Amino acid sequence: MSEHPGRCLCVVMPCYNESATVREVAERVLASPYTAELVVVDDGSTDGTPEILAELRDPRVKVLLQPVNRGKGAALRRGVSEATADFVIVQDADLEYDPADFERVLGPLLAGQADVVFGSRFLAGQPHRVLYFWHSVGNRVLTTVSNMFTNLNLTDMETCYKAFRREVIQSFTIEEDRFGFEPEITAKVATGGWRVYEVGISYAGRTYAEGKKIGWRDGLRAMYCIVRYSRPAGRGAPVGRRGPAPAAAATPAPAAFEQADEALQPTLETLDGAVNYTRWIHDLVRPYLGPEVLEVGAGDGTFTEMLVGADRVVATDLSPRCVTRLRERFAGRGVDVLEADVASSAASGRYDSVVLINVLEHVEDDGLAVKQLAAALRPGGCLILWVPAFSSLYSDFDRRIGHQRRYRVAGLTALLDQAGLEVAEARYVNPVGGVAWWLLAKQLGRDPVSGANVKLFDRVAVPVLRRLGRVDIGFGQSVLCVGRRPGPADDGSLSAR
Repeated sequence: MSEHPGRCLCVVMPCYNESATVREVAERVLASPYTAELVVVDDGSTDGTPEILAELRDPRVKVLLQPVNRGKGAALRRGVSEATADFVIVQDADLEYDPADFERVLGPLLAGQADVVFGSRFLAGQPHRVLYFWHSVGNRVLTTVSNMFTNLNLTDMETCYKAFRREVIQSFTIEEDRFGFEPEITAKVATGGWRVYEVGISYAGRTYAEGKKIGWRDGLRAMYCIVRYSRPAGRGAPVGRRGPAPAAAATPAPAAFEQADEALQPTLETLDGAVNYTRWIHDLVRPYLGPEVLEVGAGDGTFTEMLVGADRVVATDLSPRCVTRLRERFAGRGVDVLEADVASSAASGRYDSVVLINVLEHVEDDGLAVKQLAAALRPGGCLILWVPAFSSLYSDFDRRIGHQRRYRVAGLTALLDQAGLEVAEARYVNPVGGVAWWLLAKQLGRDPVSGANVKLFDRVAVPVLRRLGRVDIGFGQSVLCVGRRPGPADDGSLSAR
């Protein structure tokens, strides 16, 4: 039996530039008799917050550092995955919400009445600071619209204090990186059919001068998220998981693999001629390439050409046809070629960079694959993933060439987090290709990578995409995601060649 039987709560606290308040909030959280764990996720702070967090000596504290600012939702996604206590609550790192209210919020959970509890700032009986009128109007509008879509009767959908049974919150994939977490998780709780309670809490809101960060753009995003995530689902069915229909998720039998490999061959041959496209991908990932590189699923070697000249290049593929082609293409050019699956590729050595270009979507257990490949990285090394985006774009063409799923940024970064990698970059790329894929593959049922289509895209669209640089509009044909293994690089920092 635990020495502290009342400690049943994991407090997940995202923070960004909260040096003025984070210590006091942490002390209040740890003073609660219910706190078993405090998981603090620093979201790329630059004001000394990480140094303050490093001074927290309580063994219940776990500090996770995001190398770049990714948003509250991204921080919560990582923090929630670390929870082990029976219940989980979200705590902001400012002084707006008081951990003294934990007992009130936990009440319905401890009594076995609820699966999820919202702490409302608008229920009568608890003190709250009087601040912005239009903020309160906006909050009530968002809550009302959310209720219309979810059929809940909440008074405060946007509240920070949301408490869950751990298995409930860990059954969801948090997709929103910023403040869209609030309507997203509310919709997923509603469509999951979980028992929801609401209790009154105190609230000491702060002004923008005091560090408040949410703005009107987040309100617009919240409205979008209400519509985006509110959809029918059975009780307890996790909503927003990665992947298309279940039928596409099975491991292909040998005959199915051969069929997919045969269907993929014309695509690989066509893409081999898309020189501008391949160079564009290389330019985007080049900052993360080190001197010793493993490319998994190298296919016909189109991207491998960009790696020739590195100190060491190992190219692997599961297809005997592709391995033969690779060995012919790179004979005498300093590229080691192996016939290997992901596990064997990962066991082939230690590398500064591991690259998968349109490969992970073919792997049945992508989470295990990412963990295996992460273990093949040297400290400071990078796992570079380029995968197709959005399950809504999944088409019969995807199925025929062996795609088991398409991805969202949130699902992919969750895999990196679970593998112990720091997310260095995660974004959608190639919106032009996304629109073309939707039109050709989804609406017209045509081959989106036929010779004529690829030539047009390579010669016309790619130069435009290059000029746009690293702009992310939240949509694209692909996701670029880079995870870095913590620790300094063995021989300095990674550098572009």
